[in-house]
Amino acid sequence: MIREHSRFQLEATKLGRTIVFQITVFERVDKGRSRLFAETQCDDALHFILQFIVRDAPDFDSLLRKFLAELEYRGFLAQRYRLREARKWGEWIAIPPDGLRPPASAGEAGES
Repeated sequence: MIREHSRFQLEATKLGRTIVFQITVFERVDKGRSRLFAETQCDDALHFILQFIVRDAPDFDSLLRKFLAELEYRGFLAQRYRLREARKWGEWIAIPPDGLRPPASAGEAGES
């Protein structure tokens, strides 16, 4: 079964042009396992159309990190994003210059 999970906007720049991506996230549940996917598109000075597709993310944070990695690969610099909750857009959340890093696991935290 597929249903809408969430919506968010992400603002990014490339070649001096700011683009606000409108992204709808869908959730697919198969055999008790939930996976998220989303896609969006835009154009730029060098390409007629650019598609961004993220599939099989286990949670929203992973989906967002994958989307940011695709943006960076294509030359975009992500600035900020916001979620749509209760039919209203939330506050903009700034994206750090180094992007969103995955959380460190216990083994990486330097336990002694």
